[in-house]
Order: sequence, then C-alpha cells, then structure tokens
Amino acid sequence: MNIADITRDARCQSRVEMNIDVVADYAEAILAGATFPPITVFHDGQTHWLVDGFHRVAAAEQAGIPTIAADIRQGGIRDAELHAIGANATHGLRRTTADKRRAIEMLLEDPEWSKWSDSEIARRCVVDHKTVARIRGLLGNSQVSAERTYTTKHGTVATMSTTNIGKTETSKTVVHLDADTSDLRSTLKRLVVRYGADRVRHEADIVLRGEEAA
Repeated sequence: MNIADITRDARCQSRVEMNIDVVADYAEAILAGATFPPITVFHDGQTHWLVDGFHRVAAAEQAGIPTIAADIRQGGIRDAELHAIGANATHGLRRTTADKRRAIEMLLEDPEWSKWSDSEIARRCVVDHKTVARIRGLLGNSQVSAERTYTTKHGTVATMSTTNIGKTETSKTVVHLDADTSDLRSTLKRLVVRYGADRVRHEADIVLRGEEAA
C-alpha cells in the first residue's frame, strides 16, 4: 500500500521512542534488496492506522520507497490501540523495559481497560502480572472490575464475574438473640470464633447504621 495513506498515531505506538540507527540499518537493507515482513494496519473505512511496523515504514521512506507490503485488518482506533499494545513482543526490535512499561500504562490509564485484571493486562502486554500490579500501585490505580473478559473456544468474547473467586460459600446463619446479656455474649463469642472479630464488628456496624437510618 502507499505509505502516504498510512496514519501514524502516538496512541498506536507502544514504544517510547524510535531507534534511528535501526531505521538506517533497515533502509540500507531495503536498498540492498532485503524483504521485510508486512506491516500491520487497521482500517475503519477512512483511516489506515499503523499498529506494527513504525521502523519499517520510516526505513522505506528513508530509502525513497513509496509503497510497502501491509497486512490490512478491519477495525477502528480502539482496535488499533489494543493490538499495538502487544506489538513487537515476539518479533522485530526487542522491546526495552521502558517500552513494556509504556504498554502497561496505556491500558492502566484508559477508563475501560484499566478495569481489567492484572492478569488480563499482562496477557495483552505480554509481560508478567506482577509487573502490572506494581505499576498499577505506582499509578494509584486500584480500580479493577469484578468482571473478566475472555475468549471462548468458539472465538467469541465473553465476560465472567470474579467476585466470588477464592471465596468459600457459607450457609446463612440466623441468630436469635436473647434478652439476657450472658446469652448475648455467648452468641457473640460463637460468632467471633466462626467469622472473626473484624467480620462481626463490620456486620454489627451495618445493622446499627440501618437502624439509625430508619
């Protein structure tokens, strides 16, 4: 496709900066007859968003080549941004630590994607989930959705609630309090043993707030 028709937008570039030495090496290789893999662009009907191949496009321009092989996919700017997050993770110029951090921050600073779990963001960025958790903490971003998106075996995207993951289901216990103080204390002791003091105190506060509101 014509390089002039390609849109290079910072939102679709997960690298911190371009490596001019790599661009020069690529340009020299192109002039020597080397063939590079196609770049990847997303087309929304009007704009061709470049998501993978910034160095190759720059090298072709430097070599005076007006066209370049491209893998054109259907999608808008959001699709392009999301694809760009993990670009170059397994090919091309190796990502730096700063590049990986930028990719993570691109998701954590997004109103929608920041709600994803650390594991999902790590999968998209092709990094370790502990790294995502650390950077999330540094950004002060603790907003994680109770729903996780995943791809089904049929290729469709679905969501799953993660609210109860790791929790054991307990049966509801109805406690009848006697008027006698000793019975009340005995009941409270049993509750503390079973659920812990913090849980009992928390539930008591909820009950008291409800009575005050009434």
